[in-house]
Amino acid sequence: MADQTEPQHSDEPEGSAEQIPAPVPAQSVKKAKRQSPRPDVFYTPVSNGMDYLVSVLKHLTEGATPPSARDLKYTVLHLQAATEVLLKARLAREHFSLIFADPLQANRDAWQKGDFKSCGTLEAFDRLRNIAGLPLEKEDATRIKELSDHRNALQHYGLKYNAYAIESRAARVLDFLITFIHKHLIPGLEPAEATSVERDMDTFRLKLKGIEMLVKQRMNDLKSELAKAAGVTVKCPDCEQWAMIADGGDEGPTCLFCHQVWPEDPESAAANYAWIILGLDDHSAIQDGGDSPVADCPACGAHALVTEAVTAAGQPGATPLCFSCGSVFKDLIRCEAGCGAVLDIAPDDDAIPLCPDCLESRIARF
Repeated sequence: MADQTEPQHSDEPEGSAEQIPAPVPAQSVKKAKRQSPRPDVFYTPVSNGMDYLVSVLKHLTEGATPPSARDLKYTVLHLQAATEVLLKARLAREHFSLIFADPLQANRDAWQKGDFKSCGTLEAFDRLRNIAGLPLEKEDATRIKELSDHRNALQHYGLKYNAYAIESRAARVLDFLITFIHKHLIPGLEPAEATSVERDMDTFRLKLKGIEMLVKQRMNDLKSELAKAAGVTVKCPDCEQWAMIADGGDEGPTCLFCHQVWPEDPESAAANYAWIILGLDDHSAIQDGGDSPVADCPACGAHALVTEAVTAAGQPGATPLCFSCGSVFKDLIRCEAGCGAVLDIAPDDDAIPLCPDCLESRIARF
């Protein structure tokens, strides 16, 4: 009997049997660590505002020519954001509490966490002007308000607005911001951040010239047509170009630059012009003891006579202009009875300085 301990040999030749490799023990494999982990998102208020401006300039100058509706949409959104952030960045330099909607509720912990309700863009502008004492112009506040209104409408309700007007207004707000950054923001920044902002500013200035050139080119194309109507041409309250003609035409006051028209509503055109361009309104005039900036026209009777209008032909002086019939007046006086009516009476005229209503009222007393 064979010894069971001895190895059993197969009758097959050596090496002919199939060789099955021994299983390799499983080993744990470590995942390779990312060479460059994603950085935290970090923007200072100034770098954040400048980044918005970079986006604005890209949408206005690097896309379609002229800018598409989408480009103009993001121009409005990002330009308003840049304006708000940069104004507040400068305001915070005066004191962090001024950024709070109610400075009396300010505390440093909430400020550092960003957990507070901040003031609005126009409030920041007013505080920079009235508290910080920066020499900012009121007309810039008006442009910023219009931009904010466009942004709010676009963000919440949708917006239908003339592309030329948006581009023109954007150029004006950009012009304000570039001046603001240069005069009031860069001085006082840390050297490294100041250098970065200056670098961006060099690029902005070149691109802004391109936008302004588009506006100038369009105005140049309209030059001969506008020259024919210089006596009744004023700044448009929508695009702020010297291209709004109030000549009594059938379409009503019309801007040749942005194509804004006030059909059958010259009264609104006159009121908008007085408020937006001249900064005059009935409420303020009454409070100050003055006369309404818009009166009934002695020629056509429409409440569309802007007594202190400034025309292209008559600038910088005032030229009374009716936005309804296009009449231009030289000699206007107010009714002697104090009713506010305007009369077209020359200084050497012997006519009684009373409007028909007041004259009739006085005669009725006798």
